[in-house]
Amino acid sequence: MTVAVISRDREMRGVLARYLASAGFDVHECDELARPASFTALVLLGDAIDRVRAWMELASAPRVVVVTSRPSALRDLRAAHEDRLSVLAAPAFGWEVVDALRGHPKDDPAA
Repeated sequence: MTVAVISRDREMRGVLARYLASAGFDVHECDELARPASFTALVLLGDAIDRVRAWMELASAPRVVVVTSRPSALRDLRAAHEDRLSVLAAPAFGWEVVDALRGHPKDDPAA
């Protein structure tokens, strides 16, 4: 699975990217993402809710995992796209992100 880890925080992005790579994912680090459909999955670290909404509107949108301090802001979007959108409350453990990418999300109940 080809995964883009998107975050402006280089350190956090790097830590998660290394963890995901050690779990067998092909990981690409990005601070911005121009072509989301070129990846199997996206992991967004942050609160860019409008960006997530745009990704979900794409016909060929990949699986998306969002780690956010505001999970409730994505409640309606997650309900509409529960088959390919997982929302985790920040901070999240690497294993939680792996589970969400593999389709066994442990979404935050508040979302």
